[in-house]
Amino acid sequence: MLLNLSDDMNRKPYYLLLLLSLLLLNPWDALAQQYRFKRNSKQSNVLERGWVILVGGGVAAVRSDICGSWGCNDLGPNASVGGLYKFSPYVGISGTIDYVKLGAVEKDPNAPLNLAFESEVIEVSGSLVINLLDSYAGSGNYRSKRKRFAVPYFRIGVGGLYYTATSFPANGNLDDTQSTYDPEQDYPAFAAVVPVGGGIRFYINDEFSIAPEIAYRVTSTDFLDNIGPITSGGGRRDEYAVVAVKLQYTPVLKNKLFSKKP
Repeated sequence: MLLNLSDDMNRKPYYLLLLLSLLLLNPWDALAQQYRFKRNSKQSNVLERGWVILVGGGVAAVRSDICGSWGCNDLGPNASVGGLYKFSPYVGISGTIDYVKLGAVEKDPNAPLNLAFESEVIEVSGSLVINLLDSYAGSGNYRSKRKRFAVPYFRIGVGGLYYTATSFPANGNLDDTQSTYDPEQDYPAFAAVVPVGGGIRFYINDEFSIAPEIAYRVTSTDFLDNIGPITSGGGRRDEYAVVAVKLQYTPVLKNKLFSKKP
């Protein structure tokens, strides 16, 4: 009975991450229909090309030697800022800077390491962004000037990590009085990262869109948890996932000189 209760508690962070994913990527059909009725006759004069400013936030979970499943994660915050340059209604290139806090605890008291860790990560990456639908409504030889309300997209990129990891006994919290284990390497450290993910961009107006997104990061390091391959007996590199919502702002430049009436 105690084992089953422990298993349920261990799975709670996983269920929370799954629930957040479903809520963030829900297409919100009712909202889409209501919004579509309001803007059926409205057209956009802003081309799907040029610069877009990105600001976002969300939660992150890690997979490492300490925590091999989502259930033992301590979900951490994510914040990001960057830019997107759209070459066409289908293709763009983005660059972002992300702050991510990762953490996990070995829930099994009989585990050989029985420890926890926290890691602060700064990620700088560039990605190719591909829309899976045309940003404009219409199809075939016909394309209206109306923007599509929901556009799913995929992105893949490459970048680097600047991180610091700390490990400590699993029966405590990391604070000023908590004992910590020796670092496995010199921190801060650097690593490569490959982000892969996607989301849905919801059009609000010519200036603003909102985009729930899920992205998985594959890294070149095994030290995000401060446990290297020698201590842990080898294994896969550390990885992490981020579920976030990004606000997209497209600057709309208005030439007041030519807008004035004679």
